[in-house]
Amino acid sequence: MKTAVFVALLALAAAAPRPDKPESAELLHDEREQEGASYSTNVEIDNGILIAESGDDDGVQGTYVFTAPNGETVEMRLVANENGAVFESPSGHLPVAPLPVQAIHPIPEHALEA
Repeated sequence: MKTAVFVALLALAAAAPRPDKPESAELLHDEREQEGASYSTNVEIDNGILIAESGDDDGVQGTYVFTAPNGETVEMRLVANENGAVFESPSGHLPVAPLPVQAIHPIPEHALEA
């Protein structure tokens, strides 16, 4: 699970446009704890990246914040457990499924039979 999150963040970083003059970012806060299967990670970088993630035998939950190339702040939340993984974006950066379409024709009787 940690690997999937790391790969997703790595893909975002690799897809970002490269400036002509590379800037370095300063690590402001880095707190990591692990005891058995439980862990927590809290990282803050001066370029606006925030990572707060924790996990144990029951699953993983985390919040990831970064600044998009257009200047918008992107926030992603992850909850992963035995029921699967759920990603949310309070900042509205994940696509939303369209509303269901109303059927034009009635459902045939043979399709309703069990």
